[in-house]
Amino acid sequence: MELLELYYKRYTGTVKSMDYVEWAKGSLYLDMPEINKLASMYIKEPLNIFEIEKMFDDAIKCIQLVAPSKEQALNNHLKRLHSQLLRPTKETISLVKEMYSCTIEHNLFEEQLKWQEISDAIDEYQYGDNQNGYTEDKINEMIVTHARKTWHTKISKITFKEFIGQKITAVDTEVHLMIQLEKGAIIIECPWRIRNVDEILVGETDIQANHKEKKIICELLIGKTIEDVQLLEQCPLLIVQCEDYFLDLFHASAFFDGWTLTDDEDFYMFSMHGGSIA
Repeated sequence: MELLELYYKRYTGTVKSMDYVEWAKGSLYLDMPEINKLASMYIKEPLNIFEIEKMFDDAIKCIQLVAPSKEQALNNHLKRLHSQLLRPTKETISLVKEMYSCTIEHNLFEEQLKWQEISDAIDEYQYGDNQNGYTEDKINEMIVTHARKTWHTKISKITFKEFIGQKITAVDTEVHLMIQLEKGAIIIECPWRIRNVDEILVGETDIQANHKEKKIICELLIGKTIEDVQLLEQCPLLIVQCEDYFLDLFHASAFFDGWTLTDDEDFYMFSMHGGSIA
């Protein structure tokens, strides 16, 4: 049992005693007495939900873990359902119904809109006069196509307002590509490229092959103003628009961090090993 999914069930009142036990069994590698004790409860029947929840809370305290917010748990639940739609399954339609019901129940209007058209098509096929002649195969194809498109283009809700309007003051390529801002910096330890609306102008491999390309990077970026920053969550891909140019940062390692974005004050974000954002 994944911790975020466990908290989703807890927040929505659907959690069962065995869910806590299954989480503990999957966390035995932490080798904590509180977790070991909770994991051992699978042999005890019936399980007292209040006793089990107390044991779970003690285990969470022991590992000094801060409980995720309800919003985080909801987002993770929807992401988990969405990921199951990237390939056709027998449960495709029921998964969409569960996602759509979840967005309505928790007033997630933007997410609801993303699946409105698909939900309407399912209703027409199952309960309406089916004037469009939908078949189960056609509905499943629509769902998977839509799921793949929205998965890869999901934009983070982070505004990056701390960086909008800042000018790039310097570029350093001695070790990693570092872009100095008026307040803060972008430190890049992963593959990158700079492009305009038509083509790629220079990329990481160009610098590796010819150090003279550094001059091109300086000419393209220094003095430019950051007008927009977008993070595609599922890739992950960070896109920084510097007037007419776009800086794309790709995390490409399961073991090393990718990039860091900081304003030298309160904002500090980086892509961790494996591509997760922190």
